[in-house]
Amino acid sequence: MDERIKVGFIGLGNMGGAIAERLARSSKVTLYVYDQNIAAAERLAALGAHVEVSARAVAQAAEIVITCLPHVEACLSTLFGVDGVVGSGNVRHCVEMSTIGPAAMSDIATRLEAAGIGALDSPVSGGAAGALKGTLAIMISGKPAVRAAVAPVLAAISDKVFTISDQAGDAQIMKLVNNLLAAANMASAFEALTLGVKLGLAPEKIIEVVNAGSGRNTGMDERKTGAILSRKFEGLGKISLLEKDIGLAFDVATQAGFPLDALPALTGMAQLWERAVGQGMAGQDVSALIKVVEERAGVQVRASADY
Repeated sequence: MDERIKVGFIGLGNMGGAIAERLARSSKVTLYVYDQNIAAAERLAALGAHVEVSARAVAQAAEIVITCLPHVEACLSTLFGVDGVVGSGNVRHCVEMSTIGPAAMSDIATRLEAAGIGALDSPVSGGAAGALKGTLAIMISGKPAVRAAVAPVLAAISDKVFTISDQAGDAQIMKLVNNLLAAANMASAFEALTLGVKLGLAPEKIIEVVNAGSGRNTGMDERKTGAILSRKFEGLGKISLLEKDIGLAFDVATQAGFPLDALPALTGMAQLWERAVGQGMAGQDVSALIKVVEERAGVQVRASADY
């Protein structure tokens, strides 16, 4: 008898595709997938996943459905629209891994629960590489019974699962705090790296020293600096998605009565991301943010001939 858990996964982009691949390789899971990008779904089929024709078909086949989508409109359509998850009659729990903000998540949880489906707020951090390695940080909030039911599936993705609270929406807040720091780290690291190169230092030496000293941060890690030095700018997610998360975080702060002028460092770094989007870079990799700084500084950060 096959005792594997029937899991559905909807949204096979940079992050979602990597998480789904991790699940497809798990001996504990039978995976059903759907994405509007047929090629992304077929790549999972090569790993043994069952490709379905709609979100509804995924929910009819699976007990637990995970969604990892770029914005709240896509989440609402996938869950509640024509051929959406709700109404399938089979799915028991929905795990929302998208970053959509606490208000939207709370509303989605309420609507799912009204339809008899348990909801788990479960955004993630750590990038596609972390998803493939099983090192993602998974933040969860939701009712204890739902957390317990979904726990074996999350364990197949990563052992770094952090319970935030019993209230759906709180994990979204945690993710927004995390992403503000991630965005700030990149902005400050890319500016400092460009300045050092402008002043005559080899970028490799800057990276080596900073990562051994007090300036170390995730903006200067190997994945990002590798993308910059090679000038490939790929593999780390889109600028538009992180810029969207910055805006969500500021919206939540404002709604809570938190004054944005108490956040000069964070509001300042947000201007760099806004400038990138304004310059038509929304669809580019986050590592390409450095090009905004380079253009103003009149210098390019690339691998040195001596390295």
